Amino acid sequence: MPRKRRGRGRKAVAGDTAHDLHAQDRTAPHWALDYARRLADRHPPHHRVLIQTSMSPTGYFHVGNFRDTVCAHLVHRALARMGRRSAILLSFDDYDPVRESQAARDPELAGHGGRPLAAHPERATRFCRAYLAELRATGILPDGADADGRMPPGGAWETHYQYERYRAGVYREIQRRYQRDAGRLAELLGRTDGRDLFSVYCLQCGRGTTEIHRLGATSARYHCRCCGARLTVTGPERVKPSWALDWTLRVAHEGIDCEPAGQDHCSAGSTMERTRPVYDGYLGRAQPVIVPYGLVRGARGTGKISGSSGGGPYVRDLLAVHPALMVLWLYGHRNCLSDLRIGFGADVFLGAYDAFDRFLRAVPGDARARVLWELLSDEDPAPRAALPRMRSVVGALYAHGGAPEPALARLTRRHPGCDRELLAERVAHAAAWLATHGADRYWGEAGPAAAPGPAVDALMAQLRTHTGPGAPRAERTVAEFREIYRALFGTERGPRLDTLVDALGPRAVADALAAYRDRGERPLRAGLSATTGQPRPASVREEAAVRAG
Repeated sequence: MPRKRRGRGRKAVAGDTAHDLHAQDRTAPHWALDYARRLADRHPPHHRVLIQTSMSPTGYFHVGNFRDTVCAHLVHRALARMGRRSAILLSFDDYDPVRESQAARDPELAGHGGRPLAAHPERATRFCRAYLAELRATGILPDGADADGRMPPGGAWETHYQYERYRAGVYREIQRRYQRDAGRLAELLGRTDGRDLFSVYCLQCGRGTTEIHRLGATSARYHCRCCGARLTVTGPERVKPSWALDWTLRVAHEGIDCEPAGQDHCSAGSTMERTRPVYDGYLGRAQPVIVPYGLVRGARGTGKISGSSGGGPYVRDLLAVHPALMVLWLYGHRNCLSDLRIGFGADVFLGAYDAFDRFLRAVPGDARARVLWELLSDEDPAPRAALPRMRSVVGALYAHGGAPEPALARLTRRHPGCDRELLAERVAHAAAWLATHGADRYWGEAGPAAAPGPAVDALMAQLRTHTGPGAPRAERTVAEFREIYRALFGTERGPRLDTLVDALGPRAVADALAAYRDRGERPLRAGLSATTGQPRPASVREEAAVRAG
């Protein structure tokens, strides 16, 4: 069921006592421990706590969807820290229908409006597998899971695909009960007609644009507003409960004990408020413990990041420029109730690394920092705490024209006690950022090619025979340096020429000057984007557009 439709909020989350959904025990060392404690108090010690994170594959999953899964992951880790057994259930709601508006604007979905998302299996599989790969890269998805997130049952991870489960009749018995008691359920939900709580995917055209005329425990007579069919389905496999019933049905069938939910969906009239009578008066069980979390917003503006608008950013964008542990820290270090801003501009990027490094250094002596680290990782934080600041790493890369190896060699000499593997990882992330999000700040926009002047020809000739350190010595004016940097990078200035020649070699710099003179090409600048192995992401262009606007 789509997240945007699954607004959930209630006034009871701890045991059976009623209090504000957003209330927290602020004395807890971390918010995840507060929710873990509520779950531990509610269930006996032998019980395996099941935490669901769910979303619809309407498009690639973005950094807003990821907060749902990170919240589930941190509560799972908090329960383990308390010695309690738990598991995460990732549910892909691919039985939800394709919105007609989305089908109209997306050529890949042409003709699929109203059909289940999984009716376009290649698309749904692509989106789900991409997200699972990102979860594996962050350490959330266990190594034993396959590409579709499947593992042997009974472990610490489950992945469900709702189209598969509905069509296989997994929920058959409870669906029949729901269909039989549709009138009672409607009364509990404040609706007048129980038939309105269900829809049928048409036997003739496959769309959910149907109106049910007669509903029973084992059949439904319907009229399809799209193709005009008037048919009867037997069995509940093609009958889709409304979003409110769908959630309660799965909670009851799977035994879900906890689920994160966006704060914007925890409001009056939301699913959690409206469905409480279903739990209390029909299912006879408590609603799950809800972990409400704030919106995920871009670095600028007030709007939340939304999959319906497209463009990301995505978890893979974060992983390109941050280590996996820092990505988890970005989501875990703030209270889950707080809004979270994700951005890639220099101030946000460098500031986040500075804050992460301060956190790492605080872990040994700060109890709250130590608890958060234990929720994030089983590693020793000391080697990461000894790394040079990201500002220094970016500076070393810039000084060496974006070349990672000479920059790494320089940093290794200056910081001999650092773990070389972790330092190389930080250099790689800095190089990826410098080649994409940081390109405008450090390199500026490349100017148009122009006829090279005498300074370019002179330096090129000198480099062909140069054997000493640095660049060939000459009394160059400011204008001549600008001419050289325009030829190499299309900018008015650049890295120190001596450092650049030492890093890349006289021949490479001479060849770059010749490429500009003969063909108007700038291979050194082009090589910056090649550092990451991918073109500059759309999210960078969008952020630049926001700045320009």
